[in-house]
Amino acid sequence: MADNFTFKTTYVVYATPQEVFEALTDSGIIAAWGGGIGIVENKVGGHFEWFDGDVQGEVTAYNPGQELGFSWKPVEWDKRTKSSQVNIKLKTHSAGTDFVLVHSDFPSQDIADRSGNGWIDFVLDPLNDYFVTQKEMKQSDRKSTRLNSSHSSVSRMPSSA
Repeated sequence: MADNFTFKTTYVVYATPQEVFEALTDSGIIAAWGGGIGIVENKVGGHFEWFDGDVQGEVTAYNPGQELGFSWKPVEWDKRTKSSQVNIKLKTHSAGTDFVLVHSDFPSQDIADRSGNGWIDFVLDPLNDYFVTQKEMKQSDRKSTRLNSSHSSVSRMPSSA
């Protein structure tokens, strides 16, 4: 039996499971946190692509707000190397979402470990940065709206007596 080299982690993302799922699958949001083009077709068997096409695959699970799965093959891997498999389960957490990641079928444990670091540095930390920034912008907008409404004044003409 062949070895199954795997990276597993659970990471808290500061957003709801639905928001996290949308951030993983919506091209515009992927560009905002990932800095490049991302495509995730919303069906099992659909095309998957992140990081301007540097990683490609096929969607294997698509359950909005709950689970996303896809095959994963970086363009620099040898053409004969089979794709690894990604499964992400999203579970409600008091601070947002438990992002439960299992990335399996790597060609070696060294590649699995390096990919694990990549998940943190290029996906999970940027996702949290994206959501924190979004929340700060919403709070700033609310403060601005409150300040504008509290500084409005009504001009009155002196009454003639």
